[in-house]
Amino acid sequence: MVGLCCRADIERAYATHRSPAKTAAIMADAVRAWPEHLHWEKRVGVRPITSAATPTQACAQHIFDLIAQGEPAPVTGVFDDDGAGILRPKLLASRAMTPSATQVVLQSAMQNLPVRVLYTGLRKGAAARWRRLIPSAMEFTGAHWRLHAQDMDDPGQVDEQGGIAGPAIKVFLLSRILDAQPLHERDVPKGFKRRMLVQTHRRLRVHLNEELTPEQADVIKNGLDIAPDGTMLWPVHSLYEFKRDYGRAPPSAHVVWPVLSRIDELE
Repeated sequence: MVGLCCRADIERAYATHRSPAKTAAIMADAVRAWPEHLHWEKRVGVRPITSAATPTQACAQHIFDLIAQGEPAPVTGVFDDDGAGILRPKLLASRAMTPSATQVVLQSAMQNLPVRVLYTGLRKGAAARWRRLIPSAMEFTGAHWRLHAQDMDDPGQVDEQGGIAGPAIKVFLLSRILDAQPLHERDVPKGFKRRMLVQTHRRLRVHLNEELTPEQADVIKNGLDIAPDGTMLWPVHSLYEFKRDYGRAPPSAHVVWPVLSRIDELE
């Protein structure tokens, strides 16, 4: 919906260089699907109808969202050599310390089976130890892969009725797993209470730093999607990181943080 789409654009996106008929079919299908928004100019290509409103699928915000989600160029319609380049963050290692451990963790999570991992936390002086986990979810933060899981050796918590609830769901970074071994369903303790990780959001009331100018406050509200009444929604599973990164919540006194004591730029 940005401008003219010619045969060369389709060939680049769908690798149809050797199939002119397929290229033409893709263009024809697009026009049939969006007759109020596109028209086909013979020997030229498909062009948006300027008087038509831009559909949601082609609006800038939707395209930005697709790019942020890692969708390929044929889906976003934006290629690296189109106009200004698209810079992407450096992806950190999406792996455990060994390829076999990475494989075991993923398979256990996908099959909803318990797994035993040798995990290194950041508590002061802590050594790696084996943890028997029941996966609840895998999360990609944009930089790290994290495993949300219950520790089967955790004694659990007392619920409102005075009974023992299942252990809390904790977070384990994939990059801190040294080794992993698959477990079987029979390895789950008898009577173990599983918890489901439901992706919920918590409503927060936030207070902006008083040193912000009105314009600065406006852009912060826009960036964090803060409502006019000062409230916002944030996923519960990443609430701790939000408070640490955007607020004044200090890291736990029992954890080694920050992990980098100095950063020198070499080039």
